[in-house]
Amino acid sequence: MADPKHEILQLIASWRTSLEAKDVEGMMKNYSPDGVLYDACPPYKTVGADGIASVWKNCLPYIPDEYKVEHRDLQVHVAGDLAFVYGLFHFVPTPPDHPCGQTWMRVTLGLQRVNGTWTVMHEHVSIPYNPMNDTAWKITDPDQLSMPDYANQAGG
Repeated sequence: MADPKHEILQLIASWRTSLEAKDVEGMMKNYSPDGVLYDACPPYKTVGADGIASVWKNCLPYIPDEYKVEHRDLQVHVAGDLAFVYGLFHFVPTPPDHPCGQTWMRVTLGLQRVNGTWTVMHEHVSIPYNPMNDTAWKITDPDQLSMPDYANQAGG
């Protein structure tokens, strides 16, 4: 029997290759028909592989033609037929100053092995929130755990 962690990392690598090719059908091949996506982009919740595919079809025209996708710090935890993965995700666009590449995003996947195949049941993509000014907190350097200066804020 294959190593489940390796299978899941291969699934993610295949998804990444499909995304880089803007191949939405390829991206969706391991999503559950009733899977749920909580994305960094609106809407806050999308149900079903068809809906998730629509989100990507709406998003991809705003991604430049030349780009790569990076994942890093992926942690895979498996217990029987259930698994979850978390780590960071990043677009690397050409030109490098394109808006899609200005932050890393946190990603968490919940997977279930169905008939021997790992299937994405839930995906959550997010960036931190800065409560001091009601904005997203960009992750520009994932090696630095940056945060707002709460101590020097009025009332803080």
